[in-house]
Amino acid sequence: MVRNLVAVSALVLGLAGCSLGISSDSASPHSEFKAPVAFKDAYAAVIRQSNNCLRSTDNAYRVVSDLNEAAQSGVVRVLAPYSDNEMSRVDLKAAGPKSTDVRIVMWGKGTWDAAAMRAMQDAVYYSITSCSSYMPLDPRTPVKPSRDLRD
Repeated sequence: MVRNLVAVSALVLGLAGCSLGISSDSASPHSEFKAPVAFKDAYAAVIRQSNNCLRSTDNAYRVVSDLNEAAQSGVVRVLAPYSDNEMSRVDLKAAGPKSTDVRIVMWGKGTWDAAAMRAMQDAVYYSITSCSSYMPLDPRTPVKPSRDLRD
């Protein structure tokens, strides 16, 4: 019994040093832009994208959304199991009848990397859910997902 308690304590202390989720020092990949899309359409696209692409293969991560209809704003977060650390966060605010201010922040590793951020941008712009960016005429520099195999 004591040996098990010592092993669990060591594991907890070891994991306490691991950083999981969006960093508070602005080191996580982020993007801010104005989308030429109505607020409700952008908000719905972010929820779909988060559910389809950011919950991991076993759906262990939760998508939590918070809509403030009066203020025409909302937040969609993907939370890690057990710790509720934010893996991704998208803040949206209506900037007009067909325009939305969007801020996307991703953890920066695995499923929540810079490529996932780009795919989220595309989901907002084009209202199409895809876990990768496939917009060939997009002038932005392509980002290879970190989860892909190395060349």
